[in-house]
Amino acid sequence: MQWQLLDDLSPEDRRAVLARMRRRTFGRGDVLFHEGDPADTLHLVAEGRVMARRTTPVGDSVALRVIGPGRALGDVALAAGPSRRSSTVTALEPTVTLTISFGDFRLLMAEYPTIRDQLETLLSARVRRLSDHLLEALFLPSDRRLVHRLLDLCQQYGPDRARVVVPLTQTDLSQLAGAARPTTNRVLRGLEQDGLVRLHRGRIEVLDVPGLERRRAPG
Repeated sequence: MQWQLLDDLSPEDRRAVLARMRRRTFGRGDVLFHEGDPADTLHLVAEGRVMARRTTPVGDSVALRVIGPGRALGDVALAAGPSRRSSTVTALEPTVTLTISFGDFRLLMAEYPTIRDQLETLLSARVRRLSDHLLEALFLPSDRRLVHRLLDLCQQYGPDRARVVVPLTQTDLSQLAGAARPTTNRVLRGLEQDGLVRLHRGRIEVLDVPGLERRRAPG
């Protein structure tokens, strides 16, 4: 397992840090935490994948991102100080996380300064990624945003594979891309006609990831 937050530790130090964490298990559909809950615990995803959702000003729940093995939940709140959870996180499949309180993790960062350095690096990358998504939302047409998010999901569910099953609905994809549901269906049907995807109930099968990659570029 490659733990992003612990990447710069030696194998021995990494094992020592992980040994201080508590293992928690979640079934499909279980909520790890709710939007508005006190943010006081860091989760490292060991197995499975989770979906972060946030409530809009009009009360709708929208999908923000999928988080998979090796990634952290709560790292932004950890850096920000006392705060509330900014999203509700739900298990998309059976999931295992390793948890530690913010207070204990700050002690670990004092003991292992490279963890703090890596946290700063990851947060900087998160800001750049959010900036990229904002530019996409402002300037890219929805069909290209949908292709981008579908390719992101291929990296989550089948990195380095030419064929990937993404077990999410069209509604999930439309929310992740910030596109209307009818637009999402139209774009996916077009990709299906071109032999790039196959649509199933509750999942999207990408038949040709390299071909989908070629759709990422303008043209």
